[in-house]
Amino acid sequence: MSKIELVIFDMDGLMFNTEVLTIRAWKETGKLYNYSISNEFLLGLLGMNKKSIQAQFEKCFGDDFSFDFMYSEQGKCINKIIDTEGLGIKKGLNELLSYLTENKIKKAVATSSSRERAENLLSIAGVLDKYDEVICGDEVTKSKPDPEIFLTACKKSKVHPDNAIVLEDSERGLEAAVAAKIRCVLIPDLVEPSKNHVKLAYSKVISLMDVISLKNLL
Repeated sequence: MSKIELVIFDMDGLMFNTEVLTIRAWKETGKLYNYSISNEFLLGLLGMNKKSIQAQFEKCFGDDFSFDFMYSEQGKCINKIIDTEGLGIKKGLNELLSYLTENKIKKAVATSSSRERAENLLSIAGVLDKYDEVICGDEVTKSKPDPEIFLTACKKSKVHPDNAIVLEDSERGLEAAVAAKIRCVLIPDLVEPSKNHVKLAYSKVISLMDVISLKNLL
């Protein structure tokens, strides 16, 4: 088995409990402006970048949907929730980062979120400076399940995909890792992956803490 030189982290739902906040914020924002946005629709957006999310909203609500305004408003709603309730950090994140640092394994973030949002959340959590690279959704042309963001993480880290692993919570992220020919460890969040998706993963674990125990991998 190839030696692991790089671990690529998804962010929302993998490092932080932000997927549930995003759904809550979209629903609250929609209600304010008389849009009924279903959980099913919002769950279908997980792992998409802003451009792809906009396409889905316009497909569902029409071209008259003021996406930029609504996106900004739901962002403000999320920030308000985090300011008042805090940012939920996933179990094992800091322990895994320390383990990787001690073992001289590079760390990258590959998130569909914008750089501004990603760096803000990583800073709040106190982990921004622990990553070697941060690649964001507004810096790539294609959204997951396209492999572009993971291949970009490898290129910037100067690590071959054979020597990297991806940590993902979503099926879309897993598909992107598979397309990039990078081994993927699944750590589900809001949506339990299908059996077929689980078969595509290198491993499926409960938390980031469990990644450390994958001694045959790391």
